[in-house]
Amino acid sequence: MNEKIIERKLREKVKAFGGLALKFYSPSFTGMPDRIVLMPGGRIWFAEIKTTGKKLSPRQQVVKPILEKLGFQVWVIDDEAKLQNFLNQIA
Repeated sequence: MNEKIIERKLREKVKAFGGLALKFYSPSFTGMPDRIVLMPGGRIWFAEIKTTGKKLSPRQQVVKPILEKLGFQVWVIDDEAKLQNFLNQIA
């Protein structure tokens, strides 16, 4: 599945749930996930969107556990099933 399609579906579903799936860019700290998902009640997730079969870059492999150690959930979403699992969790 194409990254752009997954990203569009993510944005639309999160919006329908009353949240935001914002494009995230940090020029001073590379390797951050593509999207920060903000949901009512102050709930926050990070989502890295990939084309099906693509893997995290070496830098992303370093950053993901840093964020997780801080208590954030970081999802790598590269297909419809993973997208649906993520959406089920945040709904």
